[in-house]
Amino acid sequence: MKRILPILLLAAALSAAAQNPSQLMQQGDDAYAKADFAKAVSLYNAVLDAGHQSADLYYNLGNAHYRLEEYGLAILNYERALRLKPNLRDARQNLDLVNSKIEDEIAPLPELFIVHWAHSLVAWLSPAGWRVLMLCLAALLGGLIVFFVLSSQYRSRKTALIGILVLSLLLLLALACSISASIRYNRHDQAIVTSPMAIVKSSPEDTSVDKLILHEGTKVDIEETLGDWHKIQIADGNTGWMQQTDITII
Repeated sequence: MKRILPILLLAAALSAAAQNPSQLMQQGDDAYAKADFAKAVSLYNAVLDAGHQSADLYYNLGNAHYRLEEYGLAILNYERALRLKPNLRDARQNLDLVNSKIEDEIAPLPELFIVHWAHSLVAWLSPAGWRVLMLCLAALLGGLIVFFVLSSQYRSRKTALIGILVLSLLLLLALACSISASIRYNRHDQAIVTSPMAIVKSSPEDTSVDKLILHEGTKVDIEETLGDWHKIQIADGNTGWMQQTDITII
């Protein structure tokens, strides 16, 4: 019994080490490098199952699915990577590439320039990045206020006052972007079609009229949920009802 106990402890330690997320991630990278993409997907998913996520993990998982020509799952994981790190350029480029390969070509509704600019600005940083920027701006603002109070020269006080006004505006803008980025990060009303083909119905019933057919990789907005059905809207404004098994929430 005394000999068996150390062996059991060693086996338990080795089993725990095998489940170490960083080791699983490295094993996934090694499998990907050897073109064993199915194994890479399995290992990356094991990291997610262990409760760990990161933009790089989702990006690598998207790449593995892309190599397996599982375009819906590739798009899903690139979108998830960009949720965590909006300025991850490689994920953005790969997402654009995969979107060019999917079957559905949906022309989005026209968007005002100012709205497009605002969305691009919010996506420039993650929620955490906006918070860090706010702290930096607040520190600079505090320093300028102290300088303004202590300075006795008119020109210096005037310059400091202008700086205070500018930094106050920038801080308010960063606050608005931080709130918008947090809402975007925490939203659960967008999904990707992950079934090869999905029928959009006019109502949440199997017997209702077919409105359109969507294919793997199409992005949809979820407007309402009723049982096993989601009311969705696509980029061109068309709406309908889909089975929840046909889509995966980002």
